[in-house]
Amino acid sequence: MGSKNRQSLWDIPPNIKLFFYGCLITFVMAVWVVFSPAFIQSVNNKSYDILTQNLPDPIASDVPLIVGIDDKSLSEYGQWPWPRYIISRLIQKIGSYGAAGIAVDIIFPEPDRTSLLVVIDEMSREWGKSFSDTTQISPQMDNDRVFENALLSIPCILGYQFFFMNKGSSNEKVLLPLQYSFREQTRNRKCHFLSPKSVIHSLPFLMNAAGASGFINALTDSDGVLRRVPLIMDYNGKLYPSLSLASLIRTFGNNQIGIEAGGDGFYINWKNRRIPLDCNGFFLVRYRGTNNPFPYISAADILSNRKSPAAFNGKIVFIGVNASGMGDRHLSPIGEMVHGLEVHASIINNILAGDFINRPAWASGAELFLMVAAGILSSVALALGGALWCLLFTIVAGFVSGTLFYWILLTYGIFLSPVMPVSILIINFALLNTIKYGFEEGTTRQRNRELIMSQDVAIVSLSTLVETRDKETGHHILRTQRYVQALAKRLRRLPKYKKILDDQVVELLYKSAPLHDIGKVGIPDRILAKSGQLSTEEFEIMKTHTIIGGQTIQKSKKMLGEKIDIPYLKYAYDMAISHHEKWDGSGYPYGLSGDAIPLAGRLMAVADVYDALVSKRKYKAAFSHKSAREMILLAKGQHFDPDVVDAFIAEEELFYCIYSELSDTE
Repeated sequence: MGSKNRQSLWDIPPNIKLFFYGCLITFVMAVWVVFSPAFIQSVNNKSYDILTQNLPDPIASDVPLIVGIDDKSLSEYGQWPWPRYIISRLIQKIGSYGAAGIAVDIIFPEPDRTSLLVVIDEMSREWGKSFSDTTQISPQMDNDRVFENALLSIPCILGYQFFFMNKGSSNEKVLLPLQYSFREQTRNRKCHFLSPKSVIHSLPFLMNAAGASGFINALTDSDGVLRRVPLIMDYNGKLYPSLSLASLIRTFGNNQIGIEAGGDGFYINWKNRRIPLDCNGFFLVRYRGTNNPFPYISAADILSNRKSPAAFNGKIVFIGVNASGMGDRHLSPIGEMVHGLEVHASIINNILAGDFINRPAWASGAELFLMVAAGILSSVALALGGALWCLLFTIVAGFVSGTLFYWILLTYGIFLSPVMPVSILIINFALLNTIKYGFEEGTTRQRNRELIMSQDVAIVSLSTLVETRDKETGHHILRTQRYVQALAKRLRRLPKYKKILDDQVVELLYKSAPLHDIGKVGIPDRILAKSGQLSTEEFEIMKTHTIIGGQTIQKSKKMLGEKIDIPYLKYAYDMAISHHEKWDGSGYPYGLSGDAIPLAGRLMAVADVYDALVSKRKYKAAFSHKSAREMILLAKGQHFDPDVVDAFIAEEELFYCIYSELSDTE
């Protein structure tokens, strides 16, 4: 019963096996996807970049405007850092031009060392003498107080930076937390905002004067690309906004915002906009694909009154340092380097235009499900179809998958990565076709084995016809077959035969040997079965068996056609036509001599004569092995090829064993 069950397993159709193999590959891939999140995140990031690069430019908002302290500004107003009275003048000019909000992406954590008060104080400490007694100090000499007054008069938002390690003490009371309402959508919330450990901000009186602030953190992915930016962080139990979010709230009001926490991330409800964040409060930034995507003005042009006030009216202006070698620059998903100011402006643009990209928490599960579905469908297609159909299905299915995911991103702003669904299509195509080829190769090998076996049977069957005519030959065919094999293996040890007699040729000689006397089927019984000595006329007829055998084999080759080559027939022809030729040229049918005699015939000549000598016939008694050996040695160089005779002498014990094993008495 057990053997029947095992047999039934082997009898499963190949297409069913292919389907199960495809499912197994899909399962292994699914497990690997689940347990290799870092790699999967990396390839998903790359697919995100490719998809977003092919999106049309997002809707442009006319609200963000960038003011850069660039190379031109430093050339005209001196090296950085500037005295803060210059920053004050820059802010006041922008404010007077009608800007709706001014966000400063610069941190001022220490007093301005170019301020006259600071210089006097340092001189007093250095020289041990107070200069305040002799100098009338004016508030205008304190650059920081000048900057403070500017912040009090102009709606500004100052930036600060969070750190995820302790970096010294700071006064968190100067930070302004969000005013918000919070709603849980699920009881078991798994999503949490990032929780930094410390913060660096501007001087406290500057922070208080500004009246609004936001963090400027931008955390790149492991490959150095800035795809997502946190909009909210949890610092010591309170939520704080980014500089861009704080700028929107300060500029357009509605301080009370709503935050929804669900299983797939967070949502910020602000002015009829539902801003999606991931499980850590990150916002996927959709960048504009053109150079200088937002209006840009050099700080030098503002300070020198080279810009029209109309350019600032109603704008949220982001001020930062972007001179060569300064400021923060990041590689964006669209393949361009962007400054932090452009990141803030892009976030403002996305929020105001309602143009969001969201990757919900269920995205990974959806991609896994689609990958498994694609794997099963491809397994079915590859199991049932041919190679061309499989290739066509893989190409079409991969194109449809990529197009579908692009359409979802374009239409709904939901990013699902096509990498794994497309990868399983390619992997299944490659591996299943390899397995399928293995199945077909195994089937081909089996058919070849069956064909070879059928050839062997045909050869033996044809040879048996001779045995039925010449009953005295007994096991002559089987013995000569083994003799030829032994001679060929010994002979190939000589250098000149090493390349000629490889394993394949030896095997072909072995298989074709039984056909050497096939021509005897054309010899009359009165001659073939005659017990006495043949007459001259009868012997001439007997000699024709070589030609009859050769012609029979040649006709078989012609029936197969010129395009079909069966190598063993060549060796069979050589043996049949030339095994009675002699080395000195006195043989028949053509009187060939020396190397002109085919090697197959020279081998069979020794094998045939030895077997005839040691076998009993009606017309003679059997010679001993020793006598047969002496006769063959005497005929060396006359009847037989000397090299073949030497091979016979080297293998004579094997010859004797073969005859003993397959003797006619047995």
